[in-house]
Amino acid sequence: MFRPIYIPLKILIIGLLLSSIYSCNSKKATIETESKFIVDSIYSKALGEYRKHNVYLPKGFSTTKKYPIIYATDGGTSLTDKKALLDSLITQKIIKPLIFIASFSNPKIADSTSTTYGNGKKAYLDYRNFEYVDRKPERVEDSLLVHLFNNHKSYFTGELIPQMEIKYHQKLTRENRYFYGVSNGAGFGASMLNANPDLIGTYLCFSTFGGDIQTNTWKEEIKYPKLYLYYGTEEFFLKDDADYLQAKYTQLNLPIEVKVYEGGHGDKFWSKEFISVLTKEFKPY
Repeated sequence: MFRPIYIPLKILIIGLLLSSIYSCNSKKATIETESKFIVDSIYSKALGEYRKHNVYLPKGFSTTKKYPIIYATDGGTSLTDKKALLDSLITQKIIKPLIFIASFSNPKIADSTSTTYGNGKKAYLDYRNFEYVDRKPERVEDSLLVHLFNNHKSYFTGELIPQMEIKYHQKLTRENRYFYGVSNGAGFGASMLNANPDLIGTYLCFSTFGGDIQTNTWKEEIKYPKLYLYYGTEEFFLKDDADYLQAKYTQLNLPIEVKVYEGGHGDKFWSKEFISVLTKEFKPY
């Protein structure tokens, strides 16, 4: 026979109070959670190796919320060490909370390169240069590099992006995805926006070097992504590609902002312009 269990009123009240306090503390802890800057890795079938990436999660990050994500190249460098900057901009409500993910490139030297400087001295490019720029090496001794650009693009577009959005419970469309790159990293972005126009909606490409800009095929029926194309007054060697890309975007009636800032090829300029674009694209609600 079932017998009811009687709980003394005093114990019941204490239990309810403790439950209420625990609940409040849990909510408070969620609100007070600090931002995170994580170094992680995934195994890339396309590259046949593990590849590192950095992840910035804003304070109060919740898997129940949707955030815009900036995918960047040059992970593991000062170019993508953005925790303090993003914390400041978000805390001061200059920009809304976002996720920032930066992929590491392969820093090993590619000794088989045949590139030389103007004085004839051999330039020992690293694998990064072949991951970001489709140099199309043809020599037998460059066989390891022949498919590196396409393999890296397959990793970035087909492995990194979908795996990150699954891991952090983000169901995004192209409008919520952004790309950030500088120099060769920006060149990689220029190639990707042309070849994969439906993946990422906005590109921040600073001092764009490479990317097959003038040899890529541009189709009138395709809506290519929005582009911030910035470079410095001292980077005269980038002007032809920038002019071509601006003309092509204008011809196709596509959104582009070209800016020539006072300066050269360096992080102090890129960091300043990065902030200026963030304040335009991520205004708080």
